[in-house]
Amino acid sequence: MDFWKDRTVLVTGAHGFTGSHLCRELLRDGAKVKALHKKDGDLENLSDIRNQLSLCEGDVLDFDGLLKHLEGVDFVFNPAAVVPVMDARKNPQRSMSVNGIGSFNVAYAAMKSGVKRMVHVSTCHVYGNLPESELPIRETATPRPGDLYAVSKYAAEIYLRPLIDEGFPVIITRAFAKYGPGQGPQYFIPRVITQLLNGKNPKLGSPKPSRDYSYVADVVKGYMLALERGKAGEIYHFSSENETCMGTVYDIIKKLLKISTEPSWNEETRPQDIMRLFGSSQKAREQLGWKPVISLEEGLKLTIDWWKSKMAKTNSAANRS
Repeated sequence: MDFWKDRTVLVTGAHGFTGSHLCRELLRDGAKVKALHKKDGDLENLSDIRNQLSLCEGDVLDFDGLLKHLEGVDFVFNPAAVVPVMDARKNPQRSMSVNGIGSFNVAYAAMKSGVKRMVHVSTCHVYGNLPESELPIRETATPRPGDLYAVSKYAAEIYLRPLIDEGFPVIITRAFAKYGPGQGPQYFIPRVITQLLNGKNPKLGSPKPSRDYSYVADVVKGYMLALERGKAGEIYHFSSENETCMGTVYDIIKKLLKISTEPSWNEETRPQDIMRLFGSSQKAREQLGWKPVISLEEGLKLTIDWWKSKMAKTNSAANRS
């Protein structure tokens, strides 16, 4: 905790799912947080900590603006990106610009501003569909990005390599299937939860693909450890090391909600869909001292409770209007 006390930290995409949780954990550990957010960004995820932040309106594509916001900053976290996968596919040019060039801009501006270290938040999606012989995935696996989102995120990693070679200490992280409070309803877990809470029979894709789910608070603590203890230029995974198929996740949520509703599954898969995506986090556990502490069932319960509270507040506000 003493490492972060009174350090000035810039978080890009601070109003997003990952960025907002990072801001919250950094504040808890005593950091001074500059929260970079888009001009039209929804700040709801920051509502509980907004008064504790230094809000910075900006864009990762605005290099001169980044230089201004980086004055006096010690460390940078860069989770800013066009997400989720479907949004990236719908707007490929902006995805490549923001996720690729935007990440380079952040790192280059940070280097020019005298920032000490930076963590770049990449993704496990860069691996694509790997053969069973390479599962669980290790950091040494060769990425095979299979869609625009994955390509744009891997491009960012490549763009950062010359800066790392010049001596700017960037640590690259690839988390596996983050979930938790504040994640948009277009993702699988919140989509299931919100539809069930609204009394609907969810319409979902195939129950067969598997993921390696980690609760977001565990993951962002990993990002912080990566900045504090990670080696420049290295890649670190954050994963539970437990492979869980979509159908099983649905069953856990159904059990926690104490309902028997069955979804409509669509068994068809698309060529770019990743069937099995789970990884080894041994490197982070050994080199950073990181380990996840929140189980999938516990994390899903926390996420359900958050959605219940959010929906109750929304209904209450609607009734008053």
